[in-house]
Amino acid sequence: MKTTTKISTAATAIALSLGMASFGAQAAGNMAGQLNAQMVLQAGCYISGASNAGSSGVNLGTLDFGSQPSTFTGVLTANATGGVGGAGATQIVCSPDVTALTVSVSGGNNAGQGGSVGTGSRAMKLGSSYLPYEVYSDAALTTAYPANATALGVTLPGTGAAVTLPVYGRINKTSTNGMTSGTYVDTLQVTLAW
Repeated sequence: MKTTTKISTAATAIALSLGMASFGAQAAGNMAGQLNAQMVLQAGCYISGASNAGSSGVNLGTLDFGSQPSTFTGVLTANATGGVGGAGATQIVCSPDVTALTVSVSGGNNAGQGGSVGTGSRAMKLGSSYLPYEVYSDAALTTAYPANATALGVTLPGTGAAVTLPVYGRINKTSTNGMTSGTYVDTLQVTLAW
């Protein structure tokens, strides 16, 4: 005897929907993983306000000794001001892992001139007149930069904060003779390395 089973329409619909649900679950899925982010920061320094840390030809400012009568005698001091960062002392910003710089300062355009007027290995010039001066690596004016551009080591705080460019100037005019009035100038090449 043969037995026939009748499946109701409702039972068929339930079976089909369960089959599709399990098919849908198998087609959907997910995946998890890790994505790493990375950036390499290199140790470096730049002049505050400059757009590129590796630039050459950056305006480091001026050693401005101010205005004096052409008959002045004595000592005047200055530090680099008005560089690319604007008014005030020229500032260097270095990454915290840079704790030392070597700085060299050229002899300028008139090295060794003006010895009869005062002391200094460099000289500013107006026409055929020279006004000697010296540049130092410290505000106390104890360590002069050699005029042959030999580099000196300068210690940095290692904080990443801006520090003053370590170039300080001094005029020591010993002659009591008056000088030609006008603006005396010189150009120094300064190189920073870390």
